[in-house]
Amino acid sequence: MEVLAARLSWRRLSWSVEVLSILVGYVAYAVIRVLAPHRVVVSYEHAYQIVGFEQAFGLFHELGFNGFLSEHPDLEIASAYYYATLHFIVTPLLLVWVWKRRTWLYAPLRSALVIATGGALVVYATWPLAPPRFVLPGAVDTVLDHPVLWASGHGVESFINDLAAMPSLHVGWALWCAVAVVATSHSAWRHLIWLYPLATTVVVVATANHYLLDAFGGAAVVGVPLYLCGLRLSPSRVLASGAVSRSAPGALPGTAGDSGMIGAMRT
Repeated sequence: MEVLAARLSWRRLSWSVEVLSILVGYVAYAVIRVLAPHRVVVSYEHAYQIVGFEQAFGLFHELGFNGFLSEHPDLEIASAYYYATLHFIVTPLLLVWVWKRRTWLYAPLRSALVIATGGALVVYATWPLAPPRFVLPGAVDTVLDHPVLWASGHGVESFINDLAAMPSLHVGWALWCAVAVVATSHSAWRHLIWLYPLATTVVVVATANHYLLDAFGGAAVVGVPLYLCGLRLSPSRVLASGAVSRSAPGALPGTAGDSGMIGAMRT
């Protein structure tokens, strides 16, 4: 497993290369978005399969969450801003912070995030899925009902693939943020960050943008790469087989420490 982690987690690169990789990822996403309108019928078929599966296993609660939210205008507005804002701000800011302040963990965390996002793009391209707001009778598009200034017109809305519900990267990236905070913080309050992916799951389902299974998919598409890149969570620490502890003798953050196969990261 350590050898596999070493191959999956590549070293910390120059900032220009790191930024370029993000731009390449966006181009891939844009191409998939262009193709999405041509796959509407199959995306609805997949949606009915998801609903059928959830109903069979007692997981179908999307309309209940959405109905509750639509009856509380203040919560609707808050959830619209949450959905259209945090996903695009928290993850990049945390990634930059890890780059600057926790360089010895940047490589495995960044690698896991890139692999997870790439995996999600593959699913979007090969298995389009229409969201609940398109498919479920009575579902209210609460984000559309309360437009966010920067998420309407030519804002964030223009970056959204409407037929890419599975997996939910809102949930996946929120889970990544939680792991990153727990891995890099010494605060006794750090585990409160787990409320972030939980709240994100509630928001994406209640706003009728995702099914509950999409949230599970988002957690899986991020959780597996985190594990394969060498990050292990325990109640008291993060084990990073693909990173070197800041206190490891002779380790220089951002150099050999990014690819070494050493020990335990205490948080």
